[in-house]
Formats: sequence, structure tokens, C-alpha cells
Amino acid sequence: MDKTGYTTLNLKNLLVMLASKDSKSRKKARELLITFGKPAVSSLENLLQNSKDDHLRWEAAKTLGGIADIRSIPSLVNALEDSNHDVAWLAAEALSNFKKAAWPALLRLLVKAEHKDSILLRQGVHHVLLNQKEEGFDDLLGNLQIALKSNAAPELTVIAANELLKQMEIKI
Repeated sequence: MDKTGYTTLNLKNLLVMLASKDSKSRKKARELLITFGKPAVSSLENLLQNSKDDHLRWEAAKTLGGIADIRSIPSLVNALEDSNHDVAWLAAEALSNFKKAAWPALLRLLVKAEHKDSILLRQGVHHVLLNQKEEGFDDLLGNLQIALKSNAAPELTVIAANELLKQMEIKI
């Protein structure tokens, strides 16, 4: 047993409960997994990335959002393009709580050629950045938001994302 009082066996049992057909069992498992915290992150990321079950991916995204460990940012960013809209929305909700810490992963994905036309990604990033303010970045955030909303010119999104990355002094 570790210092939190949880064991690997408990984690496995909670992950099984998370897949339950009973909504009360799933909710209880989610709450306990959030309490479990960081040791549950990698298992939840695995579910979010690999489960064929929409409900289980939804639960994983919701739970990762509740744990709020920055290590989950890449998995949540990838989930913005989930085939299930509810999973993608929960991933965006979770990422919005990370504020500026999530920006580099989001911006890097936006500038990759294979993602520049992804409507799901554009909508997800728009949702994440909605109403975010950061001194010294507001104009660039505004430009990116405008570009994300415009479906006519995805290359404007790439330009705006690159400018924001430059301002953050992060290399892509």
C-alpha cells in the first residue's frame, strides 16, 4: 500500500467499476479515482486513447479533468479529435482548466500539416481557449480565435498559432 492508502489492486477495481453499466457505480469510481490522483493518470490515459467504448473514454476524460495532472495534457489534446463529440467536449473542458500550461501542446498540434484541416481540432481548441486571458497574449489569442472560427482559411490558424508560439518563445 502506498502513502495515499491505495493499492494497485484498488486502482484496477476502480477502473473496472468505471466501465460499469450502473451510472452510480461509475460516478463513485470516478470520484475515488480523482481522490486516487496522479497514480491513476497513466491508466486513465490508456483508456482514453485505446478504449472502443465511448462511455469509458468519456469517464476517462472526465476523471482526468478532475485529477488535473499536467501529464495528461497530451492525451486530452489528442482526445479533442475523438469520434464521440461528448468525449472531445470533456477533453476541451479539462484542458481549459490548465490555462496557459495547455497552450504549447494545442498550438503545436494546430501547426502540424496533418491537423491543419481538422474541424474537430479547431472546434476543440477554440473551446479550450474561449474566454482565456493572459497579459501580453490577448491580441494573439484573439487573432487565433478568429482564425479558428473561420473555416475558409485554415492556414490563418497555422499563422496565428505560430505567432503565439513565438510570443511564448517556444520552438515547434
